[in-house]
Amino acid sequence: MNNTELKTYRLIIKGKVQNVGFRHWFSDLAISLGLNGYVQNKGSKDEVEAIIQGDMQCILSITEKSKNGPDLALVEGVIPSNIISNVTYSGFIVKYETN
Repeated sequence: MNNTELKTYRLIIKGKVQNVGFRHWFSDLAISLGLNGYVQNKGSKDEVEAIIQGDMQCILSITEKSKNGPDLALVEGVIPSNIISNVTYSGFIVKYETN
């Protein structure tokens, strides 16, 4: 994939999305779609943030699927935003809080 096809998006997923397996569900889906980046809990108990990079069709697919999430999640909204990034991610990871 050349850089003109490489898009980077930030998703904020709101609702009951922490302590329900959302990050691992999202990571597995991102990997299956060939996306790179990371997913992490936000400080708020009702938000998860994901940085995803790859083909636009795959980004649209994971954005749509995130509106439902895994079985235990109760997603209230997904806010996507296109970001300009000089970083090229390699692989997809779940970030854990360090504090």
